[in-house]
Amino acid sequence: MLSDIGFIVANTSRSRAYLAALERNNLLPCWCLLLDDDSNKPRIGQASSTDCKRKDPCLLEDAWSESNFDPTTPLEPWIKRLGIKYEKSNTQDIHSDDVIDLIKDAKPTILIYSGYGGVLLRKSLIDCGKKFLHVHGGYLPDFKGSTTNYYSLLVDSSIGASSIFLSADIDSGPILHRSKFVAPPNCLELDHIYDSAARAKVLVETLRDYQKDSKFCSLELDIEGNLYYVIHPVLKHIAILRHVF
Repeated sequence: MLSDIGFIVANTSRSRAYLAALERNNLLPCWCLLLDDDSNKPRIGQASSTDCKRKDPCLLEDAWSESNFDPTTPLEPWIKRLGIKYEKSNTQDIHSDDVIDLIKDAKPTILIYSGYGGVLLRKSLIDCGKKFLHVHGGYLPDFKGSTTNYYSLLVDSSIGASSIFLSADIDSGPILHRSKFVAPPNCLELDHIYDSAARAKVLVETLRDYQKDSKFCSLELDIEGNLYYVIHPVLKHIAILRHVF
């Protein structure tokens, strides 16, 4: 297990993709915080700075090795089977006092964040003494904001994922790793399977780099990027129809 890495887990397909990838690649966290896992049915959905700098390889990779996961597996028995120490909160609210106390008291200083979608961490939580490792569903900094992989499908038939440490500004923390992926086999399952698989792949690569170097290294980029908002349903439909194989 990674001794200084924790994992904030929500009842979503993305959290299941992450946990499957971490188990498959022997990169298990030492602690988990489980948010609201009373239902066996997953909710669809669904993610500080460093001194080390490195050049960005911008590699085109195959994401779909991490798409082999069951999006319905109950999380708590799974975490128990893996032998990971965990705490459980019956709220979905990452900003509740009880959840914040659990986060502050956690031994790991770096927490993989896989909370519920549409929630931005408030400054009070970002400044609580932990680093939140998030994987954004988009190729940063080119595609910041919401539903960006549908925009990138329209632009160049690709999707992206980028690992960052969360900051007070949207998708603007230091970028640790990023990859572009060819359009998945079936974009009808982009939200539920393939976006999560791409993020899981980038998470694995980020943690492998950390395991090898014993530190996180941010990419040296000089690009401001663009901020996108929730895509219009018609544009989303066009993006999907262009990539249903």
